[in-house]
Amino acid sequence: MENRCKMVILDILVKKKVDSFTIFASLPDMGRVGGLVSSFLASNLGTEHIANIISNPKPWVNVKDGIVASAKDTYKIYFAKREKLLILTGEAQPEDHRELLDLCNTFLDFCTSIGPVKRLYTAGGSLNEMITGEPRVVGVATNAELMEILQSSNVDTLDSEFTTITWFNGLILGLASDRNIGAIGFYGEISDKTLPQPLAAKSIVKSFAKIERLSISTKPFDAQYEDVLDHIERNKGMKNLDH
Repeated sequence: MENRCKMVILDILVKKKVDSFTIFASLPDMGRVGGLVSSFLASNLGTEHIANIISNPKPWVNVKDGIVASAKDTYKIYFAKREKLLILTGEAQPEDHRELLDLCNTFLDFCTSIGPVKRLYTAGGSLNEMITGEPRVVGVATNAELMEILQSSNVDTLDSEFTTITWFNGLILGLASDRNIGAIGFYGEISDKTLPQPLAAKSIVKSFAKIERLSISTKPFDAQYEDVLDHIERNKGMKNLDH
C-alpha cells in the first residue's frame, strides 16, 4: 500500500556501505547536457550498477510487435569504487513536479543510508547563442566555501540574469542543501538546445575532474560530437533533396 502513495519506487540491486563518497547526479535537459555527463561517468569509470529508481506507470503504454507493456522511467544508480563516486543517470526528466520531488528525496534518502556524503554535483546546459570556441562552464554552489573552490578552478559564476534553475539539475542542489550536503552545479554553455551538446558535457567533466583531482579521459565526447556533425550533414542533404 505504501508504494501506491509514492511516485517512484527504489529497487536496490546491491547493498552498499561506504565510509565517505561523492555524488554526481544529473538528467537530460537542454542539449541533453546533464544526461550526457552522468551517462559518460557511469559508462567510462569502473562502475557497478547498484540500484534503480522506477517511476509509476505513465498514462500510456508501449507497444512492440503487438505486445503491450507499461511505460515507466528508470533512473539508474552506479557506484565507482576507485573514485568513491555514486552516479545517478537516466534517459528523461520527470514530467510531474510531484514525481520530481519524490525522485530527488528518494535518491537522497538512499545516498545517506549507505554512508556520509562528502559532496554532491549536478550538471546541465546553459543557453548562450553567442558562444564561440570551447564551451565555457559556469557554476553555482550551496555555500561560500564551495564558491571559492569553483573560482580557484576557473569556473565562472552563473550570470546574474539567471535567477532560477529548474527541474532535477537545479532542485537536487536545494534539497541537498536542506540536508546540509554541500553541492555544486556545473552548466555548460550551448548555442543550440535542440541537438545533443557533447562538447559542453566534455567541458563539465574536465572541470569536475580538476576539482576532484581525478584522471578521466574525455576522448569519447569527441566521437559523440562527430556523430552530431554527421547528423547535421545528413539533415542538410535531405533538405537539399526536398528542393
